[in-house]
Amino acid sequence: MTDAPSSRTVDDSARPRTLGFVAATGIGVAAIVGGGIFVLGGVAVAEAGPAAILAFSLNAVIALLTAAAFAELATTFPENGGQYAYARRSFSVQAAFGVGWIMSFAHIVAAVLYAQGFGEFGLAALRALVPALSGAEGGGGRAIILILALLATGGYGLRLARGAVAGGQIENVGKLAVFGFLIAAGLALVIRESPAQALAPLTPFVETGWMGVVAAMGFTFITFQGFELIAGVAGEIKAPRRNIPRAMFASLGITLVVYLPLLLVVMSVGLAPEFDSPSQMAQAFPETYFAEAASAYLGSFGFWLVIVAALLSTLTALQANLLAASRVAMAMARDRTLPRALERLHPRTGAPIAAVVFVGVSAGILILVVPDLAAAGAAASLVFLITFGITHLSAWQVRRRGRGRIEGAFATPFFPLVPAVGLTACTLLVGFQLVTVPIAGLLLLVWVGLGGFVYMGFLSSRAEALDAALAGGDPLLGRLRGKQQSVLVPVANPARAEGLASLAAALAPPVAGRVLLHQVVVADPDTPESRIREALREGSSALGNALVRTRREGVDTELVLTVAPEPWGEIARLAREQEVNSVLLGMAQVPETGEGLEEAGDRRHPLDRLLEELPCDVALLHAPPEFDLSTVRRVLIPLSGENHHARLRARIIGTLARKGLEELHFIRVVDPDTSREVGVRLLSELRTFVQDEARGRGTAEVIRSVEAIPEIVRRAGEFDLLILGSTRPRGGRSRIGGLLARMVRDAPCPVLILSHPPLSGFAAEAEGFYRRFRASRKSEEAGA
Repeated sequence: MTDAPSSRTVDDSARPRTLGFVAATGIGVAAIVGGGIFVLGGVAVAEAGPAAILAFSLNAVIALLTAAAFAELATTFPENGGQYAYARRSFSVQAAFGVGWIMSFAHIVAAVLYAQGFGEFGLAALRALVPALSGAEGGGGRAIILILALLATGGYGLRLARGAVAGGQIENVGKLAVFGFLIAAGLALVIRESPAQALAPLTPFVETGWMGVVAAMGFTFITFQGFELIAGVAGEIKAPRRNIPRAMFASLGITLVVYLPLLLVVMSVGLAPEFDSPSQMAQAFPETYFAEAASAYLGSFGFWLVIVAALLSTLTALQANLLAASRVAMAMARDRTLPRALERLHPRTGAPIAAVVFVGVSAGILILVVPDLAAAGAAASLVFLITFGITHLSAWQVRRRGRGRIEGAFATPFFPLVPAVGLTACTLLVGFQLVTVPIAGLLLLVWVGLGGFVYMGFLSSRAEALDAALAGGDPLLGRLRGKQQSVLVPVANPARAEGLASLAAALAPPVAGRVLLHQVVVADPDTPESRIREALREGSSALGNALVRTRREGVDTELVLTVAPEPWGEIARLAREQEVNSVLLGMAQVPETGEGLEEAGDRRHPLDRLLEELPCDVALLHAPPEFDLSTVRRVLIPLSGENHHARLRARIIGTLARKGLEELHFIRVVDPDTSREVGVRLLSELRTFVQDEARGRGTAEVIRSVEAIPEIVRRAGEFDLLILGSTRPRGGRSRIGGLLARMVRDAPCPVLILSHPPLSGFAAEAEGFYRRFRASRKSEEAGA
């Protein structure tokens, strides 16, 4: 049962770039302009009075600083995923999951906010058209809002599933025209009347105090959210390094041209006679403040203009956030930080239909749960402030660790002042939000806790293996993360030292790796000096050969010389002292298990005892002296039930792919009596490894045979390298020696055995639960 070479379900580099400058700007305008200010503008005026203009202006400054960071990152890495993709490159896969998980929550909550806003304005319109509905208060009004919100979410989710990703240009033009008329009419009244009289309601400007201004900033920061959605679809934008920065700043510029004059107008000429101040009026009509203000200076015509603009604005913002959330989910599924099913594309439109359905259903559930607009706005603003702060940190880290910006990418001006100021401002607002709106922090805490449990229990193994493959294929990734992979390589044989060094360079890649070449001079107080000098000469030659090769590969290398009565314990001591990630051992000849150990009463191979002492990954290579990893083109990887060494294996595969790997073949040997259903399931599991670790460039096969090892040895004759895995039992004794001895004796090609230390803590418990679950399934299938 074999499988032909696979291809990844999603690959940004293969997706056509269909969005130009206008379409990209439309995505930003759709998300920012109108929806937020209509839904939360009344809340801001109620909190800050006329100083709401100042609150919006300060939020605009933070947004512009953040847009500069986004522009630099999006043009450096023009791929889908936005902040999630940047966190994956700047930090670790675990941190990337956290950012992506929070981002998906932020966009879903923002979609809920705009869906509910659409429902609120839709209800206001229905009440104006059907006076009988004016009595639909409490549960009746709430039911209408929920129905409208769910219909809008479902409708735009369906539109995205059909492949529409642009920002809704008709709706954008329509709402901007309405905004322009409202602003022009209001400014005409200000000019026609005495400006001092028309603007009198704006005095006192800071009506509720400076804390009111800060509170308004916290509630309404989300009204500038949307420009980052352009970065979220960077993989679909034409000429990204030119269009992405222009589209981001253009969408923010259009937003400011609309927001500030509109606030000025509605708080001056829009003040109804029965109210003494804008804040008093906003407190009476927090959700429909702008509609009431427009009716005050334009009558019912102004009321309907605002209703139409609000409906268009909330719908376009809803679509933009559903789009962004689905693209984040798709990017996470591509990296296995969410289930792989979410990267499935529609066969005709190419839309990530599974991710769209996931986001739409999640938004629908939250629409039924979130109590009101203020709570949704506060939670969304808090989460976006956190992710924007992380983006500033990512931009600083990529520029610093990348040793300058990428040629052609946008450069943030006044670096590092801009990201430092942006990060500080976001942090201060986050702290204020947590204090003043604790329910927002509680919702975020619950979401993060749920995500941590899901990731550690079910997603971490595959996600970290795929990440290791990416790191092996892209050495720059390690440097951007500031994470160094270190490997200890004991060398003694000059003829085999260079082959070991070629493999060490795969375990500790260029730019982000460190190799410790170790010579152990075996000597005790009675060892003759001549023997020590001879050992030093041989070791010096081996170290020299290995050093030349690692330097040729561009890996930082250190030489370590130690003296000890026996080598195995000394290797373990140095590995613990240096806290290396892995130990690479070369084995020219391996004695049978127990040979030479009877007198000590311990028949285990010395390697088994060494493995029990090492807290890190171990790679054991048996190969002829002429072995060179760079010449390996065909690799065979047999798999069984345990794959704790997947990250180490994936890193090597990634390096081999970078060096010209031509064929990678995963196999699983099963008993001839295994049912067809089980065989199909096992083949599907092998395909997962092909897609994740080999980026789809490989084959998979399930083989039926009574004896697994002879079958593997027979197949190995067709390949340049055989990679095996060995699990070290938790709390038990390692038995790798006998297996290695048999492979050394029988295998017709070089053999690499990988061993990962046993899991502990929560990871071990989750793995045990998963193993019991799988065993239960297998028993049921066998019984059937």
